[in-house]
Amino acid sequence: MKEEAFMEYVTVALKNLGYNKAAIFNVEGEIKRVLKLYSAAEIKVKVEKMK
Repeated sequence: MKEEAFMEYVTVALKNLGYNKAAIFNVEGEIKRVLKLYSAAEIKVKVEKMK
């Protein structure tokens, strides 16, 4: 899935959860930062550690 399509899904999900525009902007920014900073494998390991 392309990043742009993924971010659209995230936006819709956050709106469904009642997030306001500022919160959506902040979450999207953090997601973009994490995607640039870590590989998919590194993100998967971090998520597994959080469980």
